Amino acid sequence: MTTYLTRFSGLLLALAMTSTQAEPVMNLITINTNDPAGYAAWAKDNAENISKANNAMAMGLCSPTSGAEEIGDHYLWSFYDSQETAWQTDAMNPVVRKAVAKMDVDRRIRMWDNWRIVRAAELSERGYYYNLYVETDRPSEYVNGLERLHKKMQEQGHDVSMQIFMGDTGSTAGTIMISFGSANPAVLGRSLDARTESWFQEIVSEFEGTRKMVHGFSLICETYYAAKS
Repeated sequence: MTTYLTRFSGLLLALAMTSTQAEPVMNLITINTNDPAGYAAWAKDNAENISKANNAMAMGLCSPTSGAEEIGDHYLWSFYDSQETAWQTDAMNPVVRKAVAKMDVDRRIRMWDNWRIVRAAELSERGYYYNLYVETDRPSEYVNGLERLHKKMQEQGHDVSMQIFMGDTGSTAGTIMISFGSANPAVLGRSLDARTESWFQEIVSEFEGTRKMVHGFSLICETYYAAKS
């Protein structure tokens, strides 16, 4: 566990450092399968080889616990340090083709998109997350509001992470995805209970008329590979 946390802390630092010079990217593949355990085992076994072949900084899998767009959906994610790295990656290079050939699981690829990483957060080996898709025509203003909200949550004792992504391709282009997370599900749950508090509602009221909530879902995410810093 200590090794994982050290790697994840280094990954967060690396993403923060590249953000001033380049734009970190999350490649997100939405797959659907009736054998989630089998797919997870395949992804875990091949994450390191695929990530190294693709020059990805990290790779893992998220599985919805509620709010799935389709029952059986799972999300295979990879982080890249820049758009340049992500774009020059050959998604079907020999290493990937070899790994896919070994897959003994029926699965359907539903979507395959890139998301701009607007705000990174430290990863954990296993974490619980609440994600929300939002449409807004004032993204900068909205992101600034989220920063104020997260700061206030921290001040109120809610020790949850916050990641922010912006869709760059497909039907999610321009969509903001907010992700609150914790390695402890009770901690995440308490932070969501805070939505009934006056300080929370006061900040969120500033978003009225500037955003449209599109889809919310809860997930359990695991990191299968993180590059050494």
